Amino acid sequence: MSEGPLGDLRVVEMTGHRAGPFCGALLADMGADVVKIERPGVGDPSRSQGVGPDGKSGYFMANNRNKRSVTLDLKTDAGTDAALSLLAEADVFVENFGYGVTDKLGIGYDDVTSLNPDIVYASIKGYGETGPLREKPGLDLILQAEGGIMSVTGPEGGDPVKVGQAIGDLTTGMFAAIGILARLYERDRVAEDFTGKFDVGLFDSIVVLMNEYLTNYSMTGEVPGPQGTTHQTLVPYQVFETADGYVVTGVPSDDRWGDFVDMLGREELRDYPTNDDRQANEETVTGIIQEEFAGEPTDHWLDRLTEYGFPNGPINDVADIADHEQSRARNLVVEHDDPDWGSCLLPGHPVNFPDYDATVRTPAPRLGEHTDEVFAEVAGDQTSLDEWTTDGAFGDRSP
Repeated sequence: MSEGPLGDLRVVEMTGHRAGPFCGALLADMGADVVKIERPGVGDPSRSQGVGPDGKSGYFMANNRNKRSVTLDLKTDAGTDAALSLLAEADVFVENFGYGVTDKLGIGYDDVTSLNPDIVYASIKGYGETGPLREKPGLDLILQAEGGIMSVTGPEGGDPVKVGQAIGDLTTGMFAAIGILARLYERDRVAEDFTGKFDVGLFDSIVVLMNEYLTNYSMTGEVPGPQGTTHQTLVPYQVFETADGYVVTGVPSDDRWGDFVDMLGREELRDYPTNDDRQANEETVTGIIQEEFAGEPTDHWLDRLTEYGFPNGPINDVADIADHEQSRARNLVVEHDDPDWGSCLLPGHPVNFPDYDATVRTPAPRLGEHTDEVFAEVAGDQTSLDEWTTDGAFGDRSP
């Protein structure tokens, strides 16, 4: 097995909560050495949020696997000096401080590139680093609302609701990882004048996720609301209630409509051969389909839809996914033995490599667990390391 596609990459991460840590976790899963800088005695705020032992919640564990943790007090000159020494040897820096904070701390882009001009410098913000709201703090739920995605989420005709997971955080983490890989690729092609800086905002990510909603609005002037489980352009493509639960299915193209009618045995549906016909008569079409689905249990319809070659699936909950045969086969749910919590499950990595297992190698670190190890690697000599320690770079280390 290889060391991973990012096996020789050194990433320094100075982030908290979810978006930045998720970005770092994706890179770490693919083999990068991700060093997470945390505040002495406090650490990433997600350490104390959610189920788990003191200082290591499930929230933290899921987004910080495969990393090393160090503590630095950037309010001390020694802490800033130690951070710059670490960044001088890094390929990537990921930060999610508020706008302008890294400059005040002495680790802004100009500070870092004066020592390491080839570094990729990724900044994650609520609203990005340009525009009138660049200094405004932003959290996932707020950005789901302001970015528009809440307006199209929820029961049809009902009040808007948030997406069930922190989609702004997680998508921003993914976009940041994509930006990092793009800059690294560019760095290998550009002989000089390389600019490694870029930023991404949660607001940016959610607005981009609105996708064709924006285009359709510009074409029709219509503002969509919550759609429940239906699709904005395809009929049928939604949840149907069965005799004992639910099934999700759809007809992806008009040339399959006849087969769908054959499967259901409702000949009157042949009067709606095109998606335009079905959209114009959506209530009638989906009503007939619902009548049929309500007459048999979910397993019957899953088998029937599969037999006829239509995409289908049940509505699974977390317990179902944890034991799902496909989740297990693809290492999407990983059995893990955490040294503080014990046996638990962690999310796997979504990209499968034939020669590399991008999964959990090491548990989410304890706060500052690797401080001595990491800074022994970057200190020029023992004297520098001792001076950093004495001058409070790593926080108060008195017994």
